[in-house]
Amino acid sequence: MSLKIMQGDQYAIVFTGTQNGEPLDLSKIEMIEFIVGKLRKTYPDEVTARDGKFYFPLTQEETLGFKSAMQSVQIRVKFVGAEPVVVGVSLGGIRVTDAISKVVL
Repeated sequence: MSLKIMQGDQYAIVFTGTQNGEPLDLSKIEMIEFIVGKLRKTYPDEVTARDGKFYFPLTQEETLGFKSAMQSVQIRVKFVGAEPVVVGVSLGGIRVTDAISKVVL
């Protein structure tokens, strides 16, 4: 994942979910855990999905809390079933640059 953000940014990071080249079948998923740095959010709670894409919302306060460095990104998917399967993937990182102003607008 090659993404650069600045401390104090506020928007959603968009992730595309696929399995074997096809969009994820949400009816077969119990939960998806998204980790960016030390920030953890889950689908279907804080993360929303639309048209095969997952929207990981970031607030200004959250991005101001990131250190100016590469933030690791990992995703784990818990599939439904009698014996649930959990599959994780590392997506590299997101580069966070330092903001001169630390004021929330």
